[in-house]
Amino acid sequence: MIRRVGLIAGREFRAYAMTASFWVALAVGPLLMAAALLLSGGHSSAAAPPAATLTLTQDATGAVTAEFGQGFPLSAQGQAQVVDVLQRDGRLHGAVHVVQQRPKSNMDSEALRRFALLMMLWMTLAGSLGMLLQAVVRERTNRALESLLAAARPADIVFGKLLGVGAVSFLVVSTWLGGSAVMGALAPVSGGTVAGLLQGFAHPAVLLRAAAIYVLAFGFYGLATVAIGALARDNADAQNLARPMFATLLVVFFTALATTSGAHSLAWLVYVPPFTPFMLLIQPQPAGVELVALDLLAAAIVLAGWLAVRALRQACAGSPRLSRAARLKS
Repeated sequence: MIRRVGLIAGREFRAYAMTASFWVALAVGPLLMAAALLLSGGHSSAAAPPAATLTLTQDATGAVTAEFGQGFPLSAQGQAQVVDVLQRDGRLHGAVHVVQQRPKSNMDSEALRRFALLMMLWMTLAGSLGMLLQAVVRERTNRALESLLAAARPADIVFGKLLGVGAVSFLVVSTWLGGSAVMGALAPVSGGTVAGLLQGFAHPAVLLRAAAIYVLAFGFYGLATVAIGALARDNADAQNLARPMFATLLVVFFTALATTSGAHSLAWLVYVPPFTPFMLLIQPQPAGVELVALDLLAAAIVLAGWLAVRALRQACAGSPRLSRAARLKS
């Protein structure tokens, strides 16, 4: 079985890896990240340095707060000495609370990194499912499925196609994540928002977690796609049958985005397998919650695999030629 699955997977991998569109998809991610880093670097270098300001505020109780700006050319000890001088001169009375002004940012770099991960993996998944659907339907329309069934079982075909297209998809994701990690390692510490975003990808744990979640997401949606392709008679039929699944992907994507804006009432969707991978990407959960959610997703993957194999067997039973090929194999 392993040999048959490997042969089918290798055939599918070569069918897509030898095309120009594959190499474009492979290169576009790292190139865009490099361009964004260069542009943001130029912008940050031209920005004016922060002003050296000291702001004194007094509340109703008479307590004074001295807030030093980011550009104030003194250490914390030097700032405390400035306050002492002002108190000795009689300009400040009572206790003074010294604070350092923090950089103001309109965007949380951690939330931005999670959004970038979600967008990157969702786009790759949606494109890969389209390739997988065509790979299955192609066999039915050109009657190549008869030859495959004469040499392999339905389960071999299902998992061979899943692994072949999955390898193409995972190679694209790995290149994009690896490119992000390299750019993050090269980005200057004070390189602005884009540099801070890419530096978040430089942590191996972040990359491994994202890759593992993507594999699980592709396993679930990929097996569902194989089942749809097996039931379709031609390309038009496949597109009609696949519309609900791609609509579900859109709903999942925007629902995951909604949780970033404080929609905590949707957090329970992490336990619903179609939502699980994306909810985990955009909003990490405690270890216990993630373990239960991943167990439910694994059970859904097993169910989707059973449905995919069953759909291919039904396709064989519905076609005299495919049925005869299956009987020859058995």
